[in-house]
Amino acid sequence: MIIDASTTIAYKCSSCGTFEFVNITLFELSFGREAAFNCRCNGSMLVISKENTDSYKIAIPCIGCGTSHVYILERKDFIKPDVSIFYCPKTGIQQCFIGSDKDVRKRIDNLEKEFDELINMLGYDSYFTNTQVMFDSLNLIHDIAEKGNLFCECGNDDIELLLLSDKIYLRCKKCPASKILYASTNEHLRENLKVKQILLLDEGLGLGNLPFESLIRKK
Repeated sequence: MIIDASTTIAYKCSSCGTFEFVNITLFELSFGREAAFNCRCNGSMLVISKENTDSYKIAIPCIGCGTSHVYILERKDFIKPDVSIFYCPKTGIQQCFIGSDKDVRKRIDNLEKEFDELINMLGYDSYFTNTQVMFDSLNLIHDIAEKGNLFCECGNDDIELLLLSDKIYLRCKKCPASKILYASTNEHLRENLKVKQILLLDEGLGLGNLPFESLIRKK
């Protein structure tokens, strides 16, 4: 019986927003006290350190909340047959996958395929400044609304949503109140993920003289 002692760790970079893949063996983990792996953009770093003879500490930079989360894994966790998924405890975003290289890459491919299919179906692939950030922000707003935490200062919860290339514009259908959430960079996404409720206020944030072409429309 041959046991594959290598494992792949894929984490979503907190700087560039792409998945970085790290392949490491149990032998490397055993002989080294600490191993650090930079994302190709050099904007984030995953660090693995040895806790004792049978466990390891993994510090993962989180795109969701902007901090690093630390997980303690036993040696056997690196060679489990299933892919382990780690979530940001504050935002719930999937930030890391650990398992065999084939299974981890397949899991990431499926996630990105679902995302690409959604983009193609809606026809938004060439419109947004950052399509991934825009859709992650839209999912966040949907979750907030589902929990009843999206409303206007006038008491109305009938909110209209308009998409621009770099921002999301929310406005009340009964009064001039509105709210703008920017969604063109990973920093915007990090800030949006901190939002737990959205209250629309009349602060003169109307669309004003923005041309109609600035508003999203399906192809």
